[in-house]
Amino acid sequence: MSPQTENQKSGMVFKVLTIVFAVAIAALIFWSLSTKKELNGLLVEKENLRLELKAELDQLMTQHNQLKAENETLSATLSEKDLLIQENAKQIEEGLKYKWSYFNIKKQLTALQEVAKGYEAKIEDLKLQNQNLINENTEVKGQLGAEQQKTSELTVIKNQLTEKVEIATIHKTYEVSALGIRAKSSGKEVITDKSKRVDKIKVCFTLAENALIQAGNCDIYIRIAQPDNAILTPDMGDSYAFDYNGEKLQYSIKTVVNYENQTTDVCCYWDKVDEQELAAGAYQVDIYHGNSVIGQTSFILK
Repeated sequence: MSPQTENQKSGMVFKVLTIVFAVAIAALIFWSLSTKKELNGLLVEKENLRLELKAELDQLMTQHNQLKAENETLSATLSEKDLLIQENAKQIEEGLKYKWSYFNIKKQLTALQEVAKGYEAKIEDLKLQNQNLINENTEVKGQLGAEQQKTSELTVIKNQLTEKVEIATIHKTYEVSALGIRAKSSGKEVITDKSKRVDKIKVCFTLAENALIQAGNCDIYIRIAQPDNAILTPDMGDSYAFDYNGEKLQYSIKTVVNYENQTTDVCCYWDKVDEQELAAGAYQVDIYHGNSVIGQTSFILK
């Protein structure tokens, strides 16, 4: 083979190799660019997934914290479960900042969502229990109020009946009279309205029939007030005093009546002490039994 022919053959081989090398380089460049583009696409997609997971986590924690704030009293009993939710959320949030696996993070987030659902369900259960207790308490208060009202009404009725019985068991008098009497040596009584001639004052009255009053002796006290309101009494000491509604009162006459639940006529006397002078004017007579004034009258001496 001639040198010229050999040179031509070598040049042809070089050209072919050059073309093949150029094609290979072009293919490599194309593959590199395609791979970079695909990689960039994957990075963008991964970032979108990260943002999606972050948004899902933020929404979950916002709802959880809002639920906790709205039920502050009830959530205090679930502090341990709330602490678990907060710690898991923090771990997921930290994991999203660095190298992370979508499936691992998604798995953790799903588990956290289940825990949060359990927390919410427990809150609802507690709210229901609390509402039931409120309803029961309201019902009990209503029943108690009704019973108290009933008791109050019965107490009023009882008091009214007691008052009526007490009133019914108080002696009643009628035909009450008081007169000045002059005693003659013969023992005969002469009525007089002259103050200087009066030796005694006669008080008469009738106790009405009453089956509700206990039969037996009863103490009757009579007070005779002079025109100046001073009580006619033998002595101002306790020996001539009686209790009336917690107060000590002086009396003019005390008489013991044997009362047998029948109409009973009573007359008694106040005797003037020697040299005692009675003033002219109006005299008031009050009759007492227990803590009640059971009769009154008046008379005038001239």
